[in-house]
Amino acid sequence: MKKKYLKISLSILFILIIWIAFPLKKPIIPIDYSQTILADDGKILRAFLNDHEQWCLPPVKYDSIPKKLKTSVILYEDEYFRFHPGVNPVSIFRAIRQNIKSKRVVSGASTINMQVARMKFNNKRNYSSKLKEILFAIKLNFQYRKKNILALYLNHAPYGGNIIGYKAASMRYFQKQPDKLSWAEAALLAVLPNAPGNISPSQNNDRLKQKRDQLLKKLFNRKKISESIYYSAISEPIPKRVYPFEMLAPHLTQQIHNSNNSDIVETTINYSFQRYFEFVCSQYAYQLRQQGIKNLSAVVIDNKKKAVVSYIGSQNYFDANNNGMVDGVHAPRSSGSILKPFLYALSTDEGLITPNTVIFDIPTYFDAFSPNNADEKFNGVVYAKDALSRSLNVPAVRLLNSYGLYQFFSFLKEAGITTLFRNADEYGLPLIIGGAETTPWDIAQLYCGLANSGNFSPIIIEKKDSVLTQNGKQLISSGSAYLTLNMLNELKRPGSEYNWQQYRNNTNIAWKTGTSYGHKDAWAVGCTPEWTVVVWIGNFDGESNVLLSGIESAGPLFFELFNYLPKKASSLWFKKRDSDFKSIPLCAETGFAAGPNCPKKRYTYVPTGMNAIKTCPFHLKYEVDSTETKTVCSLCWSNNHHPKSYLVYPPGVNYQLNLRGINYELPPDHDPNCKGLHIVQNMDFIYPKDSSQIWLPRDFNGELQKVVFKLAHQKPSAMVYWYLDNNYLGSTQTSHTQVLQLTSGWHQMMATDNFGEKCKTTFQIGLTKTK
Repeated sequence: MKKKYLKISLSILFILIIWIAFPLKKPIIPIDYSQTILADDGKILRAFLNDHEQWCLPPVKYDSIPKKLKTSVILYEDEYFRFHPGVNPVSIFRAIRQNIKSKRVVSGASTINMQVARMKFNNKRNYSSKLKEILFAIKLNFQYRKKNILALYLNHAPYGGNIIGYKAASMRYFQKQPDKLSWAEAALLAVLPNAPGNISPSQNNDRLKQKRDQLLKKLFNRKKISESIYYSAISEPIPKRVYPFEMLAPHLTQQIHNSNNSDIVETTINYSFQRYFEFVCSQYAYQLRQQGIKNLSAVVIDNKKKAVVSYIGSQNYFDANNNGMVDGVHAPRSSGSILKPFLYALSTDEGLITPNTVIFDIPTYFDAFSPNNADEKFNGVVYAKDALSRSLNVPAVRLLNSYGLYQFFSFLKEAGITTLFRNADEYGLPLIIGGAETTPWDIAQLYCGLANSGNFSPIIIEKKDSVLTQNGKQLISSGSAYLTLNMLNELKRPGSEYNWQQYRNNTNIAWKTGTSYGHKDAWAVGCTPEWTVVVWIGNFDGESNVLLSGIESAGPLFFELFNYLPKKASSLWFKKRDSDFKSIPLCAETGFAAGPNCPKKRYTYVPTGMNAIKTCPFHLKYEVDSTETKTVCSLCWSNNHHPKSYLVYPPGVNYQLNLRGINYELPPDHDPNCKGLHIVQNMDFIYPKDSSQIWLPRDFNGELQKVVFKLAHQKPSAMVYWYLDNNYLGSTQTSHTQVLQLTSGWHQMMATDNFGEKCKTTFQIGLTKTK
């Protein structure tokens, strides 16, 4: 009989050992965690309720559980936790004796292991459930280390209401991370799970304080805390409210929550930057509202990591009256002038310009499209660096026409612009002056690429995506990027915009502003070696406002954000690498490659891989007589002639220069007594150009609009005679224009001056039909 019981006992023991050794199914406690989105330093940007409407933050590593909390919990819940095998036999026998004596359950003798079991099974409190908890506690102790079991308990313990886990409790009751808890706060969290429904900060404060203070007394008696700490701790009040979780970067965190199911999402957001910038933007938005401007957005990039460190979707996420929930960082808006720097950089690599190359700034027509500068004036010629720093539209459009619309469009797509939903032809040349839509996110990526020496790769917001930034595309040469950044550092604006320097400190910034057509969008964007900042100001509903401008609306906020960012002395400006440049002789006046007729040459550094720039076409050499008052040729020169170089721009350019009071020395007229035929182009049509097609709209009364013919002449005193289809129209002097009503079809306009020079243009007229 004894052998039979022995066999049964051994069999039971064997089965029990096998059961204990059999691995536990993970997770030990199946629970739905609150998604937690973290800043780069681990601080919480935002937490979301789980599917059970609970605050239950995901588990953290054991080492992050503060020592104060571990000591308090073990002393209060399970003093012999580190020594027993999952259950404490002494406590169990004592509990049985107390329960029998009292004829009711007055003690459960639960260890921390057993409480983990209770969380797992969630059974009623009876002896069969207790046996099940005991067995599971032993198995848990056999398979898990003590520190992991303690972490299981603390991460899933109930703390009252819908608060689960010590981390959520610390944030909700004390508004601080667990590692910042005081001894009094740690003791409070230790006693709360014991009966969270009966004692909580929102009710039964006296009872809760009594339990906390009893634990603090025990900690003092066990010499875990000093006397001074004890008396200080018991004087701390019990929290009387539950704090909400902080919500930073609400647009971004909501976007992540909608697309990412991970319990913990680690972002690249800098907690202190985000908090300060949200405050600054909300304050600045109040000023804008006084001007009828309702919305703003901003994004800040760490250029070295190509990571977003601050994300401002709108002026206030909860501003429902002004569409505050709209995420402006990803809202397509007109780009204004902020794409121009990339065209200048690409054109430099192509060999079209250098910073000191002249570009024509004259009335220009591309079929029906005629760009104009913001001040509605023309400069005649302007250096590329000045055209960019002054954000002139006409030179930019002419440069895009020379560089190639398709090539520039392809660059934008490859560099990261995601909002171009039309083809290149549909955007046309207005693409460069705000004819395309883009987002602050895409613009931040573009300028980050420029700051990284022309190497473009996606900017990231989640740490796990850092691999995406490792292999970028070298779309602009390092040398060209450097020259363009230098041009942007010399930013100058006309009129009141000269006051822009009041907004910045001594830090060099390569920056650009932009204002869209109709004053609907104001941009300020720029970079240093460390940072890229993009600011957009406007109205999400597309409402225009004459007060909207890049420099005056977006500029002050742009510099407010930039001035807060830390700056390293070693990264104040971009480094120039000698290997990126070569020195070539350029014409000192035009910036093209110096030719044999250029009187002055200047050796200039240009990008090493830049295509060959064309030879200066504007310096021409003429043979002149000894007085230099007339040009001569082999049919009329004498022994006293000599060569002389002149800067000769087309008539349309000289006409604009003359209007500005700038007079270059032009070649003198040829000797009138010479029998040779010498044609010098002194005049040219400004509008229409040869082979133009003109579509005439009708006014509201149905009358067709007229065509305005414009001609430029280099000699202010010249008399010009006009002929349309060989019919004489009249003459003009000084200002050469004709306004005519025309019929449909092809026509020819010819002009001749009193010096015998002629020019002509052929064009086609199309008429709008009447209704």
